[in-house]
Parts: sequence; structure tokens; C-alpha cells
Amino acid sequence: MADHRFLYDLDDTRFVLFEHLRVQNLFELPAFSSFEASDVELLLNEGLRFAREVLAPANLPGDREGCRYEDGTVRVPQAFHEAYQKQGEAGWLAMTSDPEYGGQGLPFAVGATLGEMFVGANCSLSMLAGLSRAAASLIIEHGTDAMRQKYVRPLIEGRWQGTMCLTEPHAGTAVGDINTAAFRRDGKYYVRGQKIFITGGEHDLAENTIHLVLARLEGAPAGTKGLSLFVVPKFRVDAQGRPGEFNDVVCTGIEEKLGIHGSPTCAMSFGENDQCVGELIGEENDGMRVMFDMMNAARIGVGLQGVALGSWAYLTALEYARERIQGVETKNFRDPNAPRVPIVRHPDVRRMLATMRAYSEGGRALLLYAAMCSDLADHAQDAEQKEHAQRRLDLLTPICKAYCSDRGFETASLALQTFGGHGYLKDYPVEQILRDARIAPIYEGTNGIQAMDLLARKVGREQGRLFIELMADIDACLQRCGDRERLADIVQRVKAAKAQIEQTTMSFAAQQMSGEIDYPLLSATPYLRMLGNVVVGWLLAQQAEIAETRLGEKFAEKNADDEAAQNEVLANDAQARFYADKICTASFFATNILTENQWLGAAIDSGNRAALETHWE
Repeated sequence: MADHRFLYDLDDTRFVLFEHLRVQNLFELPAFSSFEASDVELLLNEGLRFAREVLAPANLPGDREGCRYEDGTVRVPQAFHEAYQKQGEAGWLAMTSDPEYGGQGLPFAVGATLGEMFVGANCSLSMLAGLSRAAASLIIEHGTDAMRQKYVRPLIEGRWQGTMCLTEPHAGTAVGDINTAAFRRDGKYYVRGQKIFITGGEHDLAENTIHLVLARLEGAPAGTKGLSLFVVPKFRVDAQGRPGEFNDVVCTGIEEKLGIHGSPTCAMSFGENDQCVGELIGEENDGMRVMFDMMNAARIGVGLQGVALGSWAYLTALEYARERIQGVETKNFRDPNAPRVPIVRHPDVRRMLATMRAYSEGGRALLLYAAMCSDLADHAQDAEQKEHAQRRLDLLTPICKAYCSDRGFETASLALQTFGGHGYLKDYPVEQILRDARIAPIYEGTNGIQAMDLLARKVGREQGRLFIELMADIDACLQRCGDRERLADIVQRVKAAKAQIEQTTMSFAAQQMSGEIDYPLLSATPYLRMLGNVVVGWLLAQQAEIAETRLGEKFAEKNADDEAAQNEVLANDAQARFYADKICTASFFATNILTENQWLGAAIDSGNRAALETHWE
């Protein structure tokens, strides 16, 4: 069996957190004032050790063994049990949760960084932990004091599992078509219906399962406006938080899937015997608004899944490319006796590696930036800063989910290509990474839905304020970098892409004002990709600006004024090479990936309606 070690880029994470986004500034806020940068450094090191030594060793056997359904009970892979227990006991599930309920209260930006490690090391197992944290957060935000006291602590300790129950056999993306019913009886709410594709709906790691179920009360309006949200435990919980009587919640089966084999994807039956009691969370008919808190957090988490798996795939491919000896240097291709070289020397392999690196580092920057916005939206002291951060987070959430999950899968595919035929075998981790990454563009709202949400709801909101503010921030960065000769090409290409997305956005606005709806929605997915490229190009330009300054400082320390001296610094200083490569990544992205926007924009601007006019029915 070949090497399945979990690889992670801690250097890039440190750079993004401390040099690019300056997460240490959050510690000036009262909510995070008990933390210091050294605490984060300690957590990063310990988290990576835990990911490598505890979670990663369970990943491969979990994929091979998968889950088993036995008479209403789901058995997860045996290797998961010890890892899951250790994760809960060590407090990793509670890092960002409210200290009042046993959490550590860390910023989400730090929690997302740890999440990338854990999801990369064991995606299937980490999905369960992520849902429990999200369920606890929703109950803290919208539940009663009694709900908080009963449910939150066991969820973040990992003793109980949380789920999100929306999808039904006839209602996936069309949530408004949900038929699961709720009715009042004897002063209580009862729930009855079927749900499918429920991650963690049943398994033998948890003592109890706390389902958050969307259902429609008798007499409620049709569509999403008639949905209410209920907390439905598998075993009813008394006022002291003790699980007891069975609550008429049954798992009727699990799905056999392409990937994430260790994660139980369940079909659930609620109230087959009319004995399923639910507790209303929020107001009646307000369930979608409340559930969106959990859904948006989950969408950031799915984007993180794309980055986590893509980054591991890239680093695995890079290591393989450095070790795999095949072929000769391009300049020697006519010489049959020329020495054979590692494939990392071949230009096309380098193109794939550069693409994967740009996707991974760009995605990481985007996700952690969004996480910082979330922290500021929740905890900033200045009202305008708080509101601005929330607007930015709202705009970025569909991009984080769709762009990062798409790019993560593309990265995994390129990684497999780098391995050649060996990548298609189970001897290496990339085939599992590819399978596990494929679900991310589908669940938590398909990427097409994210694109429509971005274009129809977010970009045009408040007379385009969210979009205009983003464009202004990009302008400020480009103006600041404009005088740096080494960054000139990056700046010009980001500037051109910014101008193009502005023009395309105005064109859509004009179409919508004239009553045209179908064509903008037809173009929503390429539009999201265009805007995602612009945002990532901007973030990588910021990184290049910082890296150029740091690299200049390195050269100044060594009095390296000419090219030869600078090359000597690069040869002997790993940190200098890191900064130089940061500039290379931003340059490659601007030239080879951001330029996609030219043909994406041309296709949108063409007005071609062939897909709408083809006779599919």
C-alpha cells in the first residue's frame, strides 16, 4: 500500500491568518480579549498533530468499511469510534462555541482553520461534528433557555448528534414543497413525515440524536412561508437533560454513495405512530428564516470541505511529482541517454501544480476572510463595521460554497491526473479525495442555487450596495499596489476583470428592470464563477503586496541588490522562497485563471438563448 499520510500547508495558514488577514486584531474585541496570537499558534500545532495522529488514521479504513444498516441502527466504521471519542474529550468540537455552555469561544476564523485540518484528515467523520456544532449554535441563537440547557452542552461535547432535516423524496432544492406535517395536540407539537439524505440521522457514536426538522403546521400557508422549525430528539429529553422515552423517530435505511462512505446518509421516518413530539424553535411559520442561520454556516463549511480536500490532493500530487522519476528534461528530449528526472520538472506538470496551488491558496484566503467577516458581524463594537461585515458575509457566502467546492473538486481531478494511472488506483489517497469532494457542489443547496441566490438576491440587494462596497475595496487595493513594478501585471489584470464584472452586473440589472428573468438565471453559474475569480484575484493580489514587502526586507537584510545576490538569498532562505512563490501564485492566477472571465463574460454578453429554446420537454 502506498503512502496515505495527511499533508497540510501550515506555512500558508499562518501567513493568511497573521500576515494577510491579521486575525490578532480580533483579540482587541471584548469577545476575544482573553486570547493571544501565541494561543492560536499552539492550537494550530496541536490541531495538526491531532488531525494527523488521530483523525487521519481512521480515514482510509472508514472509507473501505463504510456504514452498515441493521434493523433501524446504523453502524459506522469501527475505526471512527475511538477518534470521535477523543475529539469530543479533547474539546475540539467546542472550540468556537459559547463559553456559557462549555465552549472555548474562539473566533470562527480560528475554528475554520482547525476545521480545514480536521475535514481534510477525515471528511466523513468531521461532517458529523460540524453538524452538531451548527445545531448547537442555532439552538443558542433561537431556542428558549430550557432548550439551551437541555441540548447545547451534549451536542458540543459530542455525546449527542445534531442534524438538519430538510430534504424529502419529492422536495430537494424546492424546499417550499415540503410535506412533513406538524400538528398541535394536548398542548404539544407532533411531527409526521419522511426525510431523506440526512447526514448523521442515525449512528452508534451518539447516545441521542437531535433533529432540526422543517415541517408545515395544519393550516399554514403554502411554500416556504408556511414552514416551521422543530427540535425533535430521537429520545425525549426531560428538564434535567436526561434522555428517556423513545420519540417515534426511525431510520429506515442508508444510502450507498460514490464517496464519504464513513458518513451515514439516512432516510428518516418521523411519527409513523403519531408519537413524535417536537419543540417549536422560533415562531410558527418562521422556520426557514431560523434554519437559514444553520444553512449559511453549513454552506461556509461545505466550501471549507472543498478547500480542505483540494489542498490535501494538491500537496499529495506535489510530493509525488517530486519523487516520481520519468522522462527527461525538455531540452534533452532527443537524447535517449539523457538522465531521467522527476516529473515536477516537466512544464505541463508544473502547470497543473500551479493551478492546484492557486485554487487551494485562493480558496483558503476566501474562506478565512469570510470567517473573519462573520466574527466582526457578530462581535465588532462599531455599529457600521458590524453591519459592513454582515453585508460582506452575505455576499460572499454563496461564492464560498459554490466556488470553493467546484475548485476543490477540480483540484482533486488535477491531482489524480498528476499521478497518471497510479492516481486511479486505491494505492494513493487521491481517488478517495476525488470521490469525497464530488458531493460538495451538490449538498447544502446545489451550486446552481447558490449562483441564483448570488445574482437574484445578494448582488442587487439595497440598490447594489453589497456589490458596490466590494468593488470599492478592490479599487482601494489596486490603487495601493499600482506603483509596485513587480505587481503591475497582476494589478492590471485584476482591474480589467473588475471592470468586466461591473459591466456584466449592470447589464443584468437592466435586463431585470425590463422584466427579463430567465436569461440572467441561465447565466447565473458563469456569473458566480466570474465574481469568484475576481474576489480571489483581489485576495491573492493583497497577499502578493505583503509578500513583495517581506521579500524586499529579506533582500535588504543581505544587501542583495542584483539578481545574482537575490537568487542566492532565495536558494538559502526558505521564507524568502515562500514569499517569492506567493507572488508567483498571484501572477499565475491573474494570467491563467482570472482570464477565464473574458470568455465567460463574452458568452453571457452574447445573449444566446439556445439552452432556453431547445425542445427538452
